[in-house]
Amino acid sequence: MKAINNRDYSTLIAAATQKIPCDLTVKNVKLVNVLTGEIYPASVDVKDGIIVHVQPGEACDSQSKTTVDGQGKYLLPGFVEIHMHVESSMLTPERFGREAVLHGTTSAMTDPHEIGNVCGMEGILWMVEDAKRSPMRQFNLASSCIPADAEFETVPFPIRAPQMAQLLDSPGVYGIAEVMDSNAVITDQPFMRDILAEGRKRDVVIQGHAPYVTGRNMSAYRLAGVMNTHTVLSAEDVRECMRIGMHANMQCSSLSTMFGLQKMVKGTEGMRYLDFLSVCTDDVHAKDMQQRGHVNALLRALLDAGVDPMDAIRCCTWNPARETGFEDIGAIAPGFAADMQLVDALDGRDPDTVFVGGKMVVADGNLLLPPVPERPAPFANTVQIQPITAEDCLLKVPSANVEIAAIECASGNRLEFTAEWETLPIVNHAVDLSGKPDYCFVAVFNRFSRGTKCIAVYKHFGLKAGAMATTISHDCHNIIVAYRDPADGAAAVNRLRETGGGIVAVKNGAVIGEVCLPVAGLMADVACAELVDKLDTLSEQLKTIWAEENPSLLKLSLLALTVMPGISMTDTVMVDGSTRTRVPSFRAKENADGIN
Repeated sequence: MKAINNRDYSTLIAAATQKIPCDLTVKNVKLVNVLTGEIYPASVDVKDGIIVHVQPGEACDSQSKTTVDGQGKYLLPGFVEIHMHVESSMLTPERFGREAVLHGTTSAMTDPHEIGNVCGMEGILWMVEDAKRSPMRQFNLASSCIPADAEFETVPFPIRAPQMAQLLDSPGVYGIAEVMDSNAVITDQPFMRDILAEGRKRDVVIQGHAPYVTGRNMSAYRLAGVMNTHTVLSAEDVRECMRIGMHANMQCSSLSTMFGLQKMVKGTEGMRYLDFLSVCTDDVHAKDMQQRGHVNALLRALLDAGVDPMDAIRCCTWNPARETGFEDIGAIAPGFAADMQLVDALDGRDPDTVFVGGKMVVADGNLLLPPVPERPAPFANTVQIQPITAEDCLLKVPSANVEIAAIECASGNRLEFTAEWETLPIVNHAVDLSGKPDYCFVAVFNRFSRGTKCIAVYKHFGLKAGAMATTISHDCHNIIVAYRDPADGAAAVNRLRETGGGIVAVKNGAVIGEVCLPVAGLMADVACAELVDKLDTLSEQLKTIWAEENPSLLKLSLLALTVMPGISMTDTVMVDGSTRTRVPSFRAKENADGIN
């Protein structure tokens, strides 16, 4: 598979042999050769967006229309992101690409899973089209698990085998995105078997998602045709995946830490070959990308962990390109796309200059593109819920003789929640948290006209007053709201209904801050810097209702992720992902069984 097709090979041969001039020469550089592990002086010739010659040494006899003096900087391939969700940046694909390329990312395998849950195939195909306007290459995959968890979740436009076949036959779709329902794969459920069969018959990439899957179950998952997983969580996970030929994509996202990636690297100790090792961001928010970087931030983390610099660079370029089957990205050599970056040092810093297909898109760290024209937001009316009242936000119980399931983060781990049965005050057949400052309510309201909801209690969430709500709740993206006062909770939900989605904070019944995300309630069609300014403003406003110094804008989002172990919430019930069982919000006290 190639990123650049329809090549005029006669023209490329003529340019390589100097029978015709090249379009571009980048000279006076220290070439980072990921094919051999060498770094040496060189110049690079480009024709029709493709590298046609690499001349070692400091001398340059090329005849090109344009020559760029690299001034002795390092020239390395553009970074290749192996797995991510553009929607998690809260930017549209075009806007995301404009920011990511500033950090040296020139290609990304993207999963439009989030908008797929909201808008189905129409949303996925819109992402494919918008990505074409991006300055970087975005290779969209067909989202495989919509809903993410067929046992507990519902979405308006499910993806099954017929829809998967249609997507895989659509231009701009390159494979099957992360197969999140690993249980359905391992137990060979017919609906999942049929989805995977569509990918296998076309011999396309099938990406994975298999947290806590090991041993024979991992072998079964691999045998189904899945070729990687970005949910390796430990050194042991990395080691097991690589040993069986499963690509380990070490994740460092806005929801995890660089320290976790550095621990995962230890799984490669004693290994001679690291060809099956890559890194990915998965979910990176606009502010984190602007301040920390994109794939280059992960390169820094690998270097900090003591990984050999060339191995670290290969994990960000050559390895992910080979993993996805692309023959012409991830290296600087004849026949490869001229996706390159110039940097002063190999330490994960932002590049000075970036080329994509031989076109200079970044110079002196600045984007060389005209502004994006204004346009109406697509999918602006996806929050389909009737107005609610404070009464709708009460956790009602049949009597005072009940215990309440109180949710809490497991040892501060944002990826796993626990719950314990507790006795809490009951007033007028509803749970009363007015005397419990460390507790709040959390509720999930269906946003797709179903009228369903689930209300629970959250312990040590960090909310001291008011309410916070968002339409970003992985993966169905129903409305999820945390509140101390049911009236504030209702006001927050109703505001999201009015704006079409986003993030909102309410205090004393009034909106005190918000970030509107009109594109499916997930994205804003604005520049990254503008979005970050809005998020910063909201963060300051949140401090008036938040007990912690640095409020997390998206702390609620993962609580709705049923495919992870631990407690989660849907719009109908709480779920224990470890045991695949439903958990009620309350129970009669005589029922003494614990929450598994």
